[in-house]
Amino acid sequence: MKEYEYHVKFGWRFNPFTLSISPDLLVGYSSQTSELLAHIHNSHKFGLILGPTGSGKTTILLWLKTQLKAYKKFKVIYVSKPPTEKEEMVELFVEFFKPSIIDKIFRRSITIYSLPDYLKDKTKNHRFVLLLDETHESTLQVLEWIRTLTDLVPNMTTVMAALPPFYDMLQKKLPTLAMRVTTKVSLGSLSRTETEDLIRKRIDKAGGDGIKPFTIESIDEIFKVTGGFPREIIKLCDTLIREAFKKNLSTITPQLVYEVAKPKPDIQEEVKSALSKKQVSILEILNDHPNLTPSQIVEYLDKSEYKDKNNAVRAVNNILKRLLADGFVERRKQGNTYTYNLTGKAKTLFAKA
Repeated sequence: MKEYEYHVKFGWRFNPFTLSISPDLLVGYSSQTSELLAHIHNSHKFGLILGPTGSGKTTILLWLKTQLKAYKKFKVIYVSKPPTEKEEMVELFVEFFKPSIIDKIFRRSITIYSLPDYLKDKTKNHRFVLLLDETHESTLQVLEWIRTLTDLVPNMTTVMAALPPFYDMLQKKLPTLAMRVTTKVSLGSLSRTETEDLIRKRIDKAGGDGIKPFTIESIDEIFKVTGGFPREIIKLCDTLIREAFKKNLSTITPQLVYEVAKPKPDIQEEVKSALSKKQVSILEILNDHPNLTPSQIVEYLDKSEYKDKNNAVRAVNNILKRLLADGFVERRKQGNTYTYNLTGKAKTLFAKA
């Protein structure tokens, strides 16, 4: 057996732990997906999915596309990267909604200004859904045109996916679009049960048996190390089965998880050195005191650096946004505020090697 065929050792037809996007393997986020489907079926205009890298934004967009295929009334476009110029946007829609013979005979040229009427004609008997990924990479000009298009085409819905700071940017620089977002969902991480479901579902698709070769205890450890982030779970599981293959192990134990995932001191310091002192300070606070609000985090800081508590809370919120975007913290809604915790990625910075 060749080294790259390590999945065969476990009786799998293929490696279930690759980073290919598989909408049929979506696990968790049931409330978020229900909200998004309701948003589309109720013909709302703008929906927004926010989540850090690796939380499953792309998988959910493709899952929505798959779900909507069951209904003939929908025409759905998934765009993996937003256009950067308005001309690219015209090309995108013309490629999907091909010009008719009459359009070609009369050589009707489609510009950004005639595009709304063109889309109205092409979608008059359907619900048109635009699923736009990585929207944080878009330009303000393109975002403004997407807003205009979605406004002018009566049966058009746009669902955008972006990193968490994107919505704050919209509110500051493009409030006309921010005000039109009627459904906004946030992705954090999977629960312990959902982490096991993800592993089981992937093994099952590859022809495996339950969670074998993982044990309940090793999945406990995987959850702790990854913080429940889908991409991190998949990457770690792939590394674990490779290690099990090399060591001729038939079972993946918590000890193996620890050996594979334990951080190296030099790597820890390298990552920490790339962060600001205040970022590291907030991460240390959350490592010692999980599940804090920004206001509670401020209580552990030296407030002499700030004019007053409100100023300190604003500063902490800005730092948390950056840490959220970089995948070091996750947040959960609690009343009118959010509580923050370290992700598995961040926890490794403070684990003893």
